[in-house]
Amino acid sequence: MRKLVHSFVGTALFVALSAFQSATSAKPAPIAQLAIEIVDNRTHILFDGPEGTVTFLLDTGATTSIFFDQSLVPPQSITDNEAQVSFPAIGHSVTGRRLSDVTLGGEGSGFISNNGLLILGETGVEQALDANFSGIIGQELFNRYVVEVNPLAGTLNLYPRGTDLVDDFEIEHRLRMQGHTPYIHFKSKLPWEKRTTVKNMMLDSGYPGGMVFWNRKHFMQVTSKAERTELVSKQMGVLTAANIEFGSLYFENMPIFIASDVPNQSEDRDGLIGASILAQYNHVIDFEGERLLLSPVVDEAGEPIQITDGAIYTPNNEDFKVKFFGPKLSVYPTFTIFNRKTRPGSAHHLGQSDKN
Repeated sequence: MRKLVHSFVGTALFVALSAFQSATSAKPAPIAQLAIEIVDNRTHILFDGPEGTVTFLLDTGATTSIFFDQSLVPPQSITDNEAQVSFPAIGHSVTGRRLSDVTLGGEGSGFISNNGLLILGETGVEQALDANFSGIIGQELFNRYVVEVNPLAGTLNLYPRGTDLVDDFEIEHRLRMQGHTPYIHFKSKLPWEKRTTVKNMMLDSGYPGGMVFWNRKHFMQVTSKAERTELVSKQMGVLTAANIEFGSLYFENMPIFIASDVPNQSEDRDGLIGASILAQYNHVIDFEGERLLLSPVVDEAGEPIQITDGAIYTPNNEDFKVKFFGPKLSVYPTFTIFNRKTRPGSAHHLGQSDKN
């Protein structure tokens, strides 16, 4: 994935952790708690490996869990069956070997993944994913548990399906499940659109950026005929910014990448909403309840703080043309993300863009 720093598993997954009790909160106690860290805006789960700590990316868009490191997979777990997996954020599909049970982590801090895939020799995919991790924990986790991520505390809490955490979060937004994949639908009129339209955006915590549009109508509307000819020939996209609102959330000057090429497996969606949005919040992803719960990450004084890394990512390492719509700006805008319920002075400022 192109990173531009700017100044501007179903019933087959079992958790082997002690229950975590909280004596100071009425909030339900999770049945498990895992250590995490935020890297490139994305949630990495930390496990004890044979030679030290290993990390796995938490990815709502991954239909199955993925292993890139064969040393973590017992030979008896590798089956003769093959399967294909798609990576929507980077537009790739690869084939891997099906796995039976694979245990990750040590005593009291691990889980068993079933029916995952071992993928070897796909360096292009790993490079495109910026895969500084040993694998991906995908939808099998979300299918079995209500998953809570606390970026500042560095914890991932797991609750039984059906656990209601709505009262513990400021914002509730509906997820629309298409199969086992979560989507966010919202209506908006972007600066280049003539009318309000419904957006069908996949919630993809494996993509470190903000928002991607793959729907070709957006590319046609933001470019001239001459620009399209150039951008398509060079496999480039358009980088812009817009104010986006859905539910009670309002994102001011959200970085948006509009692709010139639509991946084959992505034709059923308008685009992606990525991890740089989620990382700004303590959040709960509840597949069964079809909801996303959010509260801004705050410091000890209750002030919202920035967790994101201050970078713009393009999904498949594309280059791009920068275009802005509306009033002409003499400098790149300050990309700001904030919750509509917080006062403007509590905004998360991401600084000015610097494309180098």
